Amino acid sequence: MAKTKKYKMKKKEEYEGSESNESKEIESRFPKKSRTPEQISEYKKLALLLVGWSILSASIYIACVQLEFYPIMPIYTIAAAALFLVWLIFNGGFKKVDVTKYERPEEMGYDEFCKFIDQLKERQKKAKYFLALFFPLVVIMLLDWYINLRKL
Repeated sequence: MAKTKKYKMKKKEEYEGSESNESKEIESRFPKKSRTPEQISEYKKLALLLVGWSILSASIYIACVQLEFYPIMPIYTIAAAALFLVWLIFNGGFKKVDVTKYERPEEMGYDEFCKFIDQLKERQKKAKYFLALFFPLVVIMLLDWYINLRKL
């Protein structure tokens, strides 16, 4: 005869109490970031651009390969390099600049400083779009390279 295992059930109060303590502890370590409706719509636009551009650029690339238009790879390489350089310039380097940590220089007025901060924020917002245009080109070229390696 097989032995049956007996499991002890936790009381509902014990279960809820331990879960709330754990969730409070996790929330204290990793607080949720609340996003404004403008930020949510911005991310939706960015995702739509990424998906649309990926489909368009992949279909153009596949059509050119099927029609044996061989300069498509250098064209995509140059376009990807140009988009990467534009992103690098607009972003101001490889790391995102925290505009809240900027201190106003003494020789700059408050209105000028506000315009400067707004320009930085706008450039970083535009840089996201250039990065969304850059990645599909790189992924398409890497997939083509991988497929061609598999044929060898």
